[in-house]
Amino acid sequence: MSSKGYTFCYYVSGHGFGHATRVNQIITELLKPSNDATMAPVSTILTDPSLTLSTSSIVNDILASTKKDTSRHTIYIVSDAPQFIFQDVIALGAIYRNAKVDAGVVQPLAYSVDRHQTISGVKAFLARRDEMIKAEVAWLAQVNADCVLADAPFLPCAAASACGIPACLITNFTFDEVYRFLREGDDLDKDVVACAEAALEDYRKATLLLRLPGFIDIPSFDQEVITMEINRTPSISEHSDDEFAQEHHDQTSSRRSSVVDETWMGDATPAGEGAMSPSSSDRTTVSSPNSSVSGRVSSLSKIVSSDFPSSMTKFEGMARRVIDVPLVVRMAVNTREDVLRSLGVDEETIATKKMVLVSFGGQRLKQGWGNPLPEGWIGVICGLPVEHELPEGFYRSPHGVYVPDLTRAADIVIGKLGYGTCSECIAHDTPLIYVSRPQFIEEHGLIKMMKRHGLPVEMTAEEFETGHWQRSILEADRQAQEEREGRRLFMESCEEDNDEDEDEKPDASQTQTQTLSVPLTTKANGRRRSASVASLSTIRPKANKMARLTVTDKVEEEEESNAKPCKHTEPEYIKPVWFERRIPNNGGEVCARLVEEFMDQLTH
Repeated sequence: MSSKGYTFCYYVSGHGFGHATRVNQIITELLKPSNDATMAPVSTILTDPSLTLSTSSIVNDILASTKKDTSRHTIYIVSDAPQFIFQDVIALGAIYRNAKVDAGVVQPLAYSVDRHQTISGVKAFLARRDEMIKAEVAWLAQVNADCVLADAPFLPCAAASACGIPACLITNFTFDEVYRFLREGDDLDKDVVACAEAALEDYRKATLLLRLPGFIDIPSFDQEVITMEINRTPSISEHSDDEFAQEHHDQTSSRRSSVVDETWMGDATPAGEGAMSPSSSDRTTVSSPNSSVSGRVSSLSKIVSSDFPSSMTKFEGMARRVIDVPLVVRMAVNTREDVLRSLGVDEETIATKKMVLVSFGGQRLKQGWGNPLPEGWIGVICGLPVEHELPEGFYRSPHGVYVPDLTRAADIVIGKLGYGTCSECIAHDTPLIYVSRPQFIEEHGLIKMMKRHGLPVEMTAEEFETGHWQRSILEADRQAQEEREGRRLFMESCEEDNDEDEDEKPDASQTQTQTLSVPLTTKANGRRRSASVASLSTIRPKANKMARLTVTDKVEEEEESNAKPCKHTEPEYIKPVWFERRIPNNGGEVCARLVEEFMDQLTH
């Protein structure tokens, strides 16, 4: 890692708190002190064809070995999100500047979008585009900015380009697709697509995309994504199953001419989702409401090498690049008992009842519902106004509470499919009951991520609004119990494997493939955390996701029933759900290192 310090200007959307919370994780890593230890670049680890996910422990070791002596970077946060959300990184030295950086989306409820008000807001924002870019260019020059980071406003990418510095997107979606998805076949569609095109034009001025899990199609990096998918090798953020990786490579190679829209683990976009990912031709035939981009669309950068250039002195010559990164997520720091005590829950209730967290933010519970919770449950509500009376069995979380603590303390979370909620539920093995947001396209990527890596259960908006929660809560609880049982069976099988291996005493060359010894939890910062894929590196045969670990009963029955000697068939273990859905969650560290490496390549 270079000892050079940079000035990063991090533009953060004020639409929801998910952008801000994941940005905080990356800024925390950028502001950590480190020494000048020499190491292999993270981008090399990501693209080296000899490495698979089982070697993600190498990357973890590299990250752990790079402790800074002093904080080298200067980081400005530019956002209209409330300053208190960034208080932790401000305490570390980040500088907050309140400014309107995007138009966002207008949502009357947490799970609905007002398309007319949204497009009206975007048009008003774009009417001031040239003025705002001029102001941002002057400010970037004033603070001697080296690089713009964006999650995920589009205007800062244009400002960075005008200022002559690089822009890096760190996100799982961009707002051009959010706007484009609001088409409904009426007169408003013309404005919808024009707004999307204006946003797309600015996004195309970014040089690097660090693509987070739960992503959807990001049109500004279409060609770079195709290149990455074609040349993909398993990286620290991918599955360790070699057979799956080859299948994924074959699938992407067969559709080189199409826009790739996959989940983070490689699910192809289902047929019939054309409205979700419009074709390239749709994106080039409409005019922008802004005169500076009207009637033209920038051509995509040509397909280039998948690695950073070995030497580069000018930003303009840097090849555009896409890198998939692990989950960027906040982790809990307090125990379930301490969290519930802080909310005023008595000891008997803590010991005997389960807790559901209602994490919609300010959602009022209607009178006359009765009790929406099953027997033996309590509820905690985030963001409920103080003046609103709580139903019996419910508790109010205080303003500014550290939500990951609540997420781990909860047995179930009820909320929307937002990145922050999804990532924290996945990282803490907490089932999520979600109310769909059909008008918000990010949901398509997040639900795929939840189905692969989490425990999602859908609740209809009508069920939520009328207090009929019990069906969904009981279903989510059933899935959680199945997960725990599958985990227990798996760990027992691991112990049996270890005992057998110890008796047989295999030679060293056999040990790597025959032994799987994995602790269920590991100590980290004084808390217990689920084992990640990095430590579960032995590859098991791929099987049905809902299957549970068991010794094949059919094999045993055949061996008992056959009187004649027969060839012994080694029993196979089927991966349980919890094992299959492990996902690395050190995305904050990885993103910080990649951004630093990206800048080092530009300046050396």
